[in-house]
Amino acid sequence: MASIYLAGPDVFFPDTIRNPIEATKKAILAEHGLEALSPCDNDLDLDTASSPAQLIYDANRNLMNQADGLIANLTPFRGPSADAGTIFEVGYMIAQNKLVAAYTTCTTPYNQRVSCGADTDANGSLVEGFGLCDNLMLDCGIEASGGVFVSGSLEWRSEGFTPEESFDEDLFRKAAEVLSKHF
Repeated sequence: MASIYLAGPDVFFPDTIRNPIEATKKAILAEHGLEALSPCDNDLDLDTASSPAQLIYDANRNLMNQADGLIANLTPFRGPSADAGTIFEVGYMIAQNKLVAAYTTCTTPYNQRVSCGADTDANGSLVEGFGLCDNLMLDCGIEASGGVFVSGSLEWRSEGFTPEESFDEDLFRKAAEVLSKHF
């Protein structure tokens, strides 16, 4: 059975929100004959670790090394772009030539979120004007891996999205369907 690493800022959500979302993701993957590998499944003793951050990194990297693919939640998190850790995980998997799919509940293109569509941001720096879900390296890298990056219907708000708004079962299902066709 192929295994899929679950990447995203979901690990930061309150348990009461994260646990049902994760259970739904695991059930959808199982429907497609895929096994979910979640960072939340790591049983880590952070209280006695000499470097808790390193312990988390190593455990998550080990899960990614075991996985055959990845589905990432790239909904903007703590700003106009996706969670930085999730972006790293996407790049790590693409560099290993593993299949990557992603979703965002946000319909507003990256350049609109950053500069309201202007060619430069408030500091005069160039903004990619391609109308993609996020930075071109994410969108294009995901598609080059054989995966898909699907977007939802929520308009961007400067205060961001609540944890509940950061998951859409239909979007996740579309990403899982694309991955399942490759395994």
